[in-house]
Amino acid sequence: MAFLQTSDAHAGVNGKDAFYKLKEKHQDEMRSRFDLWKRGEQRTAKYFHGFDQEGYRECFVFKRKQAGTYYRFYGFLFNPKQKTDPRYRVCILVQCVIKNTENTDLRELDFVNSLRTHPAVKAAIQKEFPEDREGDHAPLHSQKRPSIH
Repeated sequence: MAFLQTSDAHAGVNGKDAFYKLKEKHQDEMRSRFDLWKRGEQRTAKYFHGFDQEGYRECFVFKRKQAGTYYRFYGFLFNPKQKTDPRYRVCILVQCVIKNTENTDLRELDFVNSLRTHPAVKAAIQKEFPEDREGDHAPLHSQKRPSIH
């Protein structure tokens, strides 16, 4: 899990700020949902889910509801370690939308997708999550092997 931040205060990239404006107990509630996702419990659509529509399959949302208000933290899934850990996925949270309706407006996902495919965003994620060719998750054929004498 990571929040996208931009140096130019890009309008709409507000996920981190919105998260830290939540009351502490609501932050903890969201962290519990993040932890569920990280543990691989992908069938918890009440708290988070991906999207099946063509063009939006890498988009993701974490959800909470309070007093009839819907909080949606939209982001995207990305694998910055495609060579050394093909199953690794990070969820980059981009935007928080607060609204009175439950459904996602596809324009919200279009915004997320525009950032997901932006070369500077991809480069920044690669920098924060570099390929580790010699680490524990490197493919067996590339790991250093102890020499036997």
